[in-house]
Parts: sequence; structure tokens; C-alpha cells
Amino acid sequence: MVVNDLLSIESFIRGLFPSTTFKQTPPKQPVPNTFVIRLLSDGRVTETHTSIRVERTYQIVYYGAAPSDVLTKMDTLSRAVYLNEQIPVNASSRFIRVGAFSFSAPFQTDGDLYVSIGVMETQVREERTQAAAILIGEVSTIITQL
Repeated sequence: MVVNDLLSIESFIRGLFPSTTFKQTPPKQPVPNTFVIRLLSDGRVTETHTSIRVERTYQIVYYGAAPSDVLTKMDTLSRAVYLNEQIPVNASSRFIRVGAFSFSAPFQTDGDLYVSIGVMETQVREERTQAAAILIGEVSTIITQL
């Protein structure tokens, strides 16, 4: 499911910036107008006997040609994340809940591009696999009067 969640975050960002390029690993030769979305950590907590809460941290990196471009893109993304508070999961009725999103000031790379690194804290709930219960075959009642 983590791959689908990565792709769902990509779809959310692509909705904001349709003409950008997306990667899941940092390119050796980055080009302007590129987002990189990576999983940083995955932790799981038992919530109930039927569900698990999955807490994931994603890194969202944007490469741009100028500091103003980078700041504008990351600020627009941050605003959209906080306005929506959740990201729809592709091909599902579930949502990824966003707990926090922050990003760094732009800095220059060796290739004369500017980059900002963002971190997004998320939660999803997953159902546990349940053993099939034995169906009740027959119910009978006996009524006695006192």
C-alpha cells in the first residue's frame, strides 16, 4: 500500500502543478521544475483489534531555476496540504491524513539549480485481516412462564 500512497501524494501535487516532472528517487542530474517524493519512515501502532495506524514521513523535494520559483511552489503546496488536511488515496475511498508539512529555505545545488526539502507527516489506518467467524447455523428459543 505504501507505493499506492506515494502515487496518491504525487497525484495530489500533480493536480496543483500539472506541468512538473515527478520522481521517486533523487536524479543524478536534476532539472528545473522537478518534484521528488520519497518515503523516509514507516511506523505502525495497534489501535484496535481490527485496525492498525500507519504513521509515515515523506520527503518532498522541489528543484527550480530560481529561489522565488522554489518558494512559490513549496508555499502553494503547503497551503493546499493545510487547506485539505487529507489526500485521497488512488482507487480507494480512503484518505491519507496529513499531520504536518514543513519545508526548508531554498538553497543552491552544484548544478546552479535551487532546491527546497519538505517533510510531510501522515497517518493512514489499515484493517487487520480477520479470521472468518463460524456462522450460526440455527437459533431456537424456549419460552417458559414463571
